[in-house]
Amino acid sequence: MNRRILITVGCAAALAAGCRQDMAKQPIGRPLSGLAESASGSSARPLEPGTVPRGSLADPYEVRTGRRAGTDPNAFGKDVFVARVPIDVTDELVQRGRERFNIYCAICHGRLGNGDGKIPERGFTRPPSFPDDLSRGFKIRGTDLPLTEVPDGYIFEVISRGFGAMADYSAQVPVHDRWAIVTYVRALQKSQRPAPDDLKKAEALK
Repeated sequence: MNRRILITVGCAAALAAGCRQDMAKQPIGRPLSGLAESASGSSARPLEPGTVPRGSLADPYEVRTGRRAGTDPNAFGKDVFVARVPIDVTDELVQRGRERFNIYCAICHGRLGNGDGKIPERGFTRPPSFPDDLSRGFKIRGTDLPLTEVPDGYIFEVISRGFGAMADYSAQVPVHDRWAIVTYVRALQKSQRPAPDDLKKAEALK
């Protein structure tokens, strides 16, 4: 009997000794905050060398931002933005732009980009007409520049960051889809207000 008691007491002592509270009492820090007990002084592990934001690995600065490399991110002007779409423009890209435009943009801008979508029909701020109106972004900075003449990078930035009553669409529309929309906006403009050179080219193709 005494032997059983000794075994029971020994097992209980062993269990008690193994039931430590180190994990319950360890230092706790909020994500990405400072933590003095950490070797790096942070609650998060340091990033591995060469780490880049998801989705930006293969895209140059001009593609990601619509701005010329080396320009001030806060600067504004016609020479700040890339003049033309910085990715290959193909029929597939234009068709992709048409699809994305009709999903995300036509509800305000209208299917033809004239600013007569369903949202302004209900009394909300009317967006500009792509073929006819001046750029509001350039106008408030003292330049009367038609939307047909703004750099492609400017249209990309408005899609990415929003402007005025328009929200940004960077979360909903991936980078290359934004450029696809830009190419389709240009196609809409040319289809309604073709330049004389475009008409000559069209005649030559007949």
